Amino acid sequence: MLRTLSLAMCLLAANALWAQQQEGKPKVMTSAAPEETTVYYPSGKRPKVSKPEAGERKKIASREKKKEVKNPTVRSGVRYHALKTNLAFDAIGALNLAYEVQVHSRMTLDIPVTWSLWDAQREHALRIVALQPELRWWMGKETGRGHFFGLHAHAAWYNLKWDENRYQDEGRPLLGAGLSYGYKLPLGEHWGAEFNVGLGYANMKYNTYYNIENGALLNTRIRNYWGLTRIGLSLVYRL
Repeated sequence: MLRTLSLAMCLLAANALWAQQQEGKPKVMTSAAPEETTVYYPSGKRPKVSKPEAGERKKIASREKKKEVKNPTVRSGVRYHALKTNLAFDAIGALNLAYEVQVHSRMTLDIPVTWSLWDAQREHALRIVALQPELRWWMGKETGRGHFFGLHAHAAWYNLKWDENRYQDEGRPLLGAGLSYGYKLPLGEHWGAEFNVGLGYANMKYNTYYNIENGALLNTRIRNYWGLTRIGLSLVYRL
């Protein structure tokens, strides 16, 4: 009996001592549930974990940014809008204003209007109202920047004085279509310069008069024209 009691007391003391030693060790939980796994560090210190160097972190961030942004215009959900004026037409007294709007991730619709309702000179003058909408396909990743190709149509009402004759549309406007190439160079956050040139076809029916006040009618002609149909050196303001 005495031996049994002594043995039980020794086992109880040993168990209490072992439990006290385990409580002093640090515990780190793994990704498993708390009831599943607990990791003990015998040294009592958590081991060091190596971190990527600054250069490597920059490379990783750069790769992630390229994956995230392929087309800034499409990603932001903001359409390209711009107002512009063709300085080449302004220089000859044909005032003009164009509005361009994005209709696809890489396509825009350009709608220019040109008008001149006065005579600069008695013998040489151009009165005109013209429309020339153009659908453009941009070659770069960002719409409204870099190279583009365009498909345009045109309609114009005109009255041209040139030397001894005056030419005026008869019954219907000039009509036609063409293809163009252009390039837009950004000059800042909102401003830019645009260059473009186009070739195509135009059909016109016009009367020819003597270039004097109430000049007599000479003839009526129909002409099919092939050649330069669009030229521009425009100042652009992106909205």
